[in-house]
Amino acid sequence: MEKIFVEHPWIIVVIVLWTLPWKAAALWRAARRGHIGWFLTIVILNTLGILDILYIFVFSRWGGEKLEQIEKPQQQPGNQEQQPYQTKFAAGSRVRSAKL
Repeated sequence: MEKIFVEHPWIIVVIVLWTLPWKAAALWRAARRGHIGWFLTIVILNTLGILDILYIFVFSRWGGEKLEQIEKPQQQPGNQEQQPYQTKFAAGSRVRSAKL
């Protein structure tokens, strides 16, 4: 097996040129969607692009939607009354008042 790669080094170049774009696209998508497990799996395993392609076209579509942002309610043109704007905060971002 090693003899093939020594005699034909262009095979390695073709494999790298095939794998690199697929791996980059899959890693980008996994990172943007917050799929840490998939990100680490794609980084560690080298499957010649097979796992990368499967992730991009199959697995990334399963439950990886970004969190929906709460939008400001639209006001009616004749309604001058301000409607409250509700935001969603993470538990760690709440400001706690100090007891004096």
